[in-house]
Amino acid sequence: MGKSPLKKFLRNNLIVFVLLNSGGVLSYLFQIVLGRTLAPDQYGSFNSLLSTSALITAPITIVHLVFSRFIARLESHGQQQIKTLLIKSIKPLLVMISSIIIIGVFAIPSFKSFLHIETTLPIILMLFAACFSTLQQVLAAVCEGMHRFFALGIISGGCALMRFIFGVLFLVVFNWGIEGGLIAVAFAAITTIIYGIWELRDVLSSQAKGLPSGFFPEMIRYSIPSFLMITMVVVMCNIDIVLVRHYCSPDQAGYYATAAILGRIAFFLPSSLLLVLFPSVAKATASKEKDEHYFWISLGLTTILAGSVFLVLFFAGEAIIQFVYGDQYYLAAHILKIVTAAMGLLALSHVIFSYSLARSEFSFLWPLVGGTIIMISLVYFYHETAETIAWILLLSIGIIFTGTVLNRVYIFFFKPITTS
Repeated sequence: MGKSPLKKFLRNNLIVFVLLNSGGVLSYLFQIVLGRTLAPDQYGSFNSLLSTSALITAPITIVHLVFSRFIARLESHGQQQIKTLLIKSIKPLLVMISSIIIIGVFAIPSFKSFLHIETTLPIILMLFAACFSTLQQVLAAVCEGMHRFFALGIISGGCALMRFIFGVLFLVVFNWGIEGGLIAVAFAAITTIIYGIWELRDVLSSQAKGLPSGFFPEMIRYSIPSFLMITMVVVMCNIDIVLVRHYCSPDQAGYYATAAILGRIAFFLPSSLLLVLFPSVAKATASKEKDEHYFWISLGLTTILAGSVFLVLFFAGEAIIQFVYGDQYYLAAHILKIVTAAMGLLALSHVIFSYSLARSEFSFLWPLVGGTIIMISLVYFYHETAETIAWILLLSIGIIFTGTVLNRVYIFFFKPITTS
């Protein structure tokens, strides 16, 4: 590797980091609007719905990862093959999205019972918001695979901006409550879908060209480990809020949601780096180039960012909660320390997951799946308080982190390196 590719990698990291985390700031401003507008029990309800939408669409989000990896290989052959991939994928994607809405509608009584929500409209709005967000992710995946990182950042950051604007309109001006927040999420996704289509107009207007032989079967094979990784990561990032909402009091659910939203900064702040790491490693693997430097740079930056967030929230978490959300949420401060530690470890593990998946090395799935099963099993038996569930989350992610590191050490030092 010469100097130029490494400089390009660092430049792309900077672009994505700035744009996506500018969007992250706006996402937290949106959460502040929610926290200031809604009571703790309503705030817990909203975020449990948001987490539920992430869980039920997790199987479809593999499209983002698979598209990113395989488009990184197609991009050198021109935009025509990328258009063919989109055309052949849109029909099954729409079928999956329609299935989510139909099954979700029939499951409304179960959602209401499990999440302790009395009305139906928030659940319907959650389903539609989830589907629009999924379509947005597909367009973002195309930009990621084509290394259009500025457009990728605009799609993600723009979505956060529009969500904040619509949130102020529907929550503060119109006072629509939980329903207004969910409508804001849906409208924000729709506006960025429109932008994404405009950004990819050159691809969509190009002449479709045939894909390489065996391309789709290879994508399907790759989708299985991708599905497992994404599903498990989404579960570990969201299931705790849903379980606290189910097992604990409404006020505890609100306090926990506050802690979880802030604690996830340790995970989401450095996660933008993976949008550059993954396609860069996938492209290097396809061309049989060295890629270890990408891994070490991303891991080092993630350690600095996640560690800094943990230190800030550990020592100043209570003051931040009271300043941002108000005195009514101060009981979330102790839970915040636990959740932040868990999310920081998950962020470090996520770097190894993404690097391994880009290289088609799938043994990291054993500790990931095992730790997720441990998390859900322990909460089933021990769920007396929200803090108990937070400690179980930290324990489970600690197991995942330890197993993932040991697996990566084995591959680096004891297993012959191969590329696919």
